[in-house]
Amino acid sequence: MSRFTLIRRTMARKPMRSALLIASIAIAFFIHLILTSFEYGFLGGEVDSERLIVTNKVGDTLPLPISYYDKILALPNVAAATYMARSRATYRTPANFLGLTAAEPGTFAGFIGDQYDIPADALSRFAQIRNGAIAGRSVATQEGWVLGQKITLNTSSFFKPDGSSDFDFEIVGILDGKQSADTHFVMARYDYVNSERSTDRDTVSSFGIVPKNGVRADDVIKAVDTLFANSAYETRTRTEAEFMRAFIAQFADIATIVRLVIGVAFVTILMIVANTMFFAIRERTREIGVLKVLGFSRRFILCNILAETFALFAVGLSFGLGFAFTAVMFLREPLRTIVPDLVLTPAIILEATGLAVLLALATGVAPAFNAIRVPPNTALRER
Repeated sequence: MSRFTLIRRTMARKPMRSALLIASIAIAFFIHLILTSFEYGFLGGEVDSERLIVTNKVGDTLPLPISYYDKILALPNVAAATYMARSRATYRTPANFLGLTAAEPGTFAGFIGDQYDIPADALSRFAQIRNGAIAGRSVATQEGWVLGQKITLNTSSFFKPDGSSDFDFEIVGILDGKQSADTHFVMARYDYVNSERSTDRDTVSSFGIVPKNGVRADDVIKAVDTLFANSAYETRTRTEAEFMRAFIAQFADIATIVRLVIGVAFVTILMIVANTMFFAIRERTREIGVLKVLGFSRRFILCNILAETFALFAVGLSFGLGFAFTAVMFLREPLRTIVPDLVLTPAIILEATGLAVLLALATGVAPAFNAIRVPPNTALRER
């Protein structure tokens, strides 16, 4: 009988117990994979940390005067800069959310160029048509937008003198995200939105900065914040990755919540599987004694028990991966406006595999060593 056959028959001896163990492991890894994917989706996995974002020091939602732009661009270590005014918007129904970024046409496209592919003809039309808009692939596909189509977006931050917050746009292009960049937003021209609104005119939500090659980001951050220190609108400059983490933290500490839930799930699994393995090995004490009498080595018995534990975790992890992959596929589009980058990445799968190996060792080593320490004569007296 081969080792594989021996492990298979051992697991099949108590099929209900094995099935429940596998189910509990699968559920734990399903929770881990889904929550980690949500964390990745919230925080954004492909944010370039070299770019800098300048916001109001008091709060990210407060405006900054657009007059800061020329002063930032004049700093010696700044290679390029841009500005933008952002607002949440809805299309047709109040619950159909999307992002609206009013940007400077000449510089914003270059600022996000490493994350998005924007056709040259789209940029050309964007510069010519004052109320032109470039839609992300995701929102354009969802709404069925085509080039030349007129749309009306209701914004939550831009208001006209008559109190209306409806802005008319013409779709002049569609941009695609590189890798997993979010494309559920519309890019409009700042000059159009700024001239139409009555509140916060000539202000922006943030500035984007690209430092010169070889320049430390910390030096640029210090230069910008020092420049506007003690002014009416003091600034806070961060890397784009830090800005995104702070933005998410306004709603909840997603990372802490994910780690707490995953930790509780895995500690529970650790106790259940270890306890079950101890009982399973104890039930087979006489069988282990027979193996020793027949000449099987302690190493053979140790490896068999560890292999049985690894097999349980391998099957459980496989089911967990399958369930998580299916769930992400179904949830990706309905939750795109909330979690723009929901995806089960290879890094997340590798992390789960590493956890499975560690848990299998943690739950299998103690029962395995306990089994090989039992003398054969004592084991044979067991009933």
